Amino acid sequence: MVCGLGLAWSARAGRAASFHVDSRGGDDARDGLAPERAWRSVERANAAKLAPGDRLLLRAGSVWEGAMLQPRGSGAAGKPIVLDRYGDGADPVLNGLGRVACALRLENEEHWEISNLEITNRSPTPGKQIRGVEIRAKDTGTRHHIVLKNLFIHDVNAAAEYRNDGDTVAKSFGGLVTIIEGNERQTAWDDLRVEHCRICDIGPMGMVMLSTWMVGHREDDPKTWFPSRGVVVRGCTFERIARNGLLVRGSVAPLIEDNLFRECGMLGSGNAMFVFHCDDALVQFNESCFTRYNPGDSDAAGFDSDYNCRRSTFQFNYSHDNEFGFILICAQGGAKVRGFNEGTIIRHNISQNDGGNVFRFSGVTKGTRIYHNTIYTNATMTNPRDDQPHPPRIVYHKTWGGWSDDSVFFNNIIVNTSERAVYEFGESTGNLYERNLYFGIRPATEPADAHKLTVDPLFATPGGASAQNTTAAAGIASARAAYALRAGSPARGAGRTPEGAVTDLGAVFPTAK
Repeated sequence: MVCGLGLAWSARAGRAASFHVDSRGGDDARDGLAPERAWRSVERANAAKLAPGDRLLLRAGSVWEGAMLQPRGSGAAGKPIVLDRYGDGADPVLNGLGRVACALRLENEEHWEISNLEITNRSPTPGKQIRGVEIRAKDTGTRHHIVLKNLFIHDVNAAAEYRNDGDTVAKSFGGLVTIIEGNERQTAWDDLRVEHCRICDIGPMGMVMLSTWMVGHREDDPKTWFPSRGVVVRGCTFERIARNGLLVRGSVAPLIEDNLFRECGMLGSGNAMFVFHCDDALVQFNESCFTRYNPGDSDAAGFDSDYNCRRSTFQFNYSHDNEFGFILICAQGGAKVRGFNEGTIIRHNISQNDGGNVFRFSGVTKGTRIYHNTIYTNATMTNPRDDQPHPPRIVYHKTWGGWSDDSVFFNNIIVNTSERAVYEFGESTGNLYERNLYFGIRPATEPADAHKLTVDPLFATPGGASAQNTTAAAGIASARAAYALRAGSPARGAGRTPEGAVTDLGAVFPTAK
C-alpha cells in the first residue's frame, strides 16, 4: 500500500493527475494513474491526498458496498478537484448499506466538482441517523466552490420513526446534507451548487442545509451571523420524500429554480420546500405537487416562506394537488422566540387544486405582498386537519405567538368551485385587497375590495393544467397554457401597478427566463 502511494506521487511530479478506481478489475497495489492501473477499493481512494486540478474517476458499472468514500484535499480557484465517472455503462454506485454514516463525504475541503454518481445508503433497520451525501466544514472560514451535478441519490431511510416532532435531529439526516458547524471561526459556503440531481425515496429530508452561524441573524451580528452565499439548487427532482424535499438555511440570496417537488411529506409533517434564516431568497420556476397530509400534521404545502427570513420571493411557480395548500408564510412570535418574516413577495404563480389552505399565514409575519397570482380551487377541496373540523380556506390567518400584519393582495385571479371554501382572517391586521378578480362560488367571507371584479376571467382551460409532469418546465408550460386569458377576457387591462400603469390580472410568465 505504501509503495503504491509513493508511485502515484512520484509519477505525477507535482502536476495534476487522474486517479482511477475500478471495483471489479482494480488493484490497490497499482498507482491508479490509468484505467489499466486502477485502484480497487474506496479505502485506497480515501488514502490519497488530492491536489488542485486532480481528478478522481470511478469506473462505470462499479459498485462499492458498506463503505464511505471520503476523498481528501482541496482544489484551487480555476483548478477544482473533480470526482466523476469514466468508461461506458451505468453510473458507478456508492452503496453504504446503512453501515456507514454516509456513502460520500467531504470534510473541510473546497473547490470540488462531483458528478454522475449513484448514491444510496439504505439500512435494514430503519431510523438510523444516516445520510447519502454529507458536505461539512467546521471552523475553517469560507469554503468555496462545491458543485454537485447529475447525482442520483435514493433510498436513504434515515429517520422513518421521526414524525411531527419538529426537532432539529429529525431535519438533519436524509439524502444530501450540508453542515456548517463550530463557533470559533466564521464558516460558510461560497458558491455551493446542486444541479440536475435526482433525490428520491428518502427519509426524512431530501436536501437540508445546517449551520451554527445563524444565531445573530435578527441583529445582523457578525459574531454569530455568517451566512452562505452563492447557493443554487437548480433543475433537481425531489420525489417521495418522508418529510421536506428541500430546506435551505443560513444563506443570503439563495437561488432555487427549475426543481420538481413531488410527493413530499409522505411519512410526517413537511412542506415540500422552505427557506429558513435566509435573506433575499429567490424561489422560481419550480413545480410542487402531491405533498401528502398525514393525520396530525401541521405542514403539507407546496411552498413555505418560513420564519427568520427577509424579502423572500416566490415567483413563476406551479403548485397543484398539495393536500394542505399552496404556500405557508410564517413566523413564531413571543418574547423568547422573537421570530420574524418580513417582506415576502408571492407573485406570478399558478395554484390548481391545492387543498387545505391555499394561502396560510401563521404568526407575526409583516409586509407580505401577494400579486399577479392565478388560483383555481376544485369542487372537492377539503381541509384534512382531523383535529380542526373547519372548512377549507382560500386565505387563512392563524396565531402563532401573535398575528400577521400588513398583508396586501392585488391583481390576483381567484376562481373558486368549492362550496365549502372560505376566507378566515382571525385577528390579523393591516390586510388590503385591491383589484382582484373573484369568480365561481363566492363565500360570504370574501374580503372587501373597492375595485374587485366578479366575472369569468375566460381562461383557456380552467382546471386543465397537467398534473403528471417529468420536469418543472413541462408543468409550468402546461399551466401557462391552461390559464392563458382568452380574447375578450375582462382581466385584460383590469389591474394597476403600484405606479399606476395598466396591467392584466393573474399570473404572467416571461417568454424567456
